[in-house]
Amino acid sequence: MAAGAGGDDLNTYLFSGYARLPQDVSHQNLHRRVGLVVEVDEHGVVTACSSTLLMDLARDFFARLLVGRSVVAERPEIEAAIHEHYLGHSQAALLFALHQVFEAVDLSVPFGARGREAGGSAAKGRQAGGSAAKGHEPADSHAKGREA
Repeated sequence: MAAGAGGDDLNTYLFSGYARLPQDVSHQNLHRRVGLVVEVDEHGVVTACSSTLLMDLARDFFARLLVGRSVVAERPEIEAAIHEHYLGHSQAALLFALHQVFEAVDLSVPFGARGREAGGSAAKGRQAGGSAAKGHEPADSHAKGREA
């Protein structure tokens, strides 16, 4: 049996989020939604990230914006990096999916209390009318344009 095969020494957690893609994104016909999966260590630091973006470069670039950052303590910095550097037309959908990841982190046993203490709660954003509200994707997340 491989090391860690039973999860005995596993010290990371997996979270996911999904959002509807803009209609004019190249892979919208294949995947109506973009999926985002984030693996974090016991401190909430992203160790790996994967998405259903069609182009390798877009997937790799987006992952580089998250890996090494904390989904507990660095949410504003993560969002700022995405706004500043990821200028593809899937940006708003990726941010929405990321907010779902934040919400899942906040609701999880290992991070729930820490997320609330750090003031980065997705639930707090929902109460303030933020875009993390479940089932309410922002209209501007469906901007027209190309992939990525």
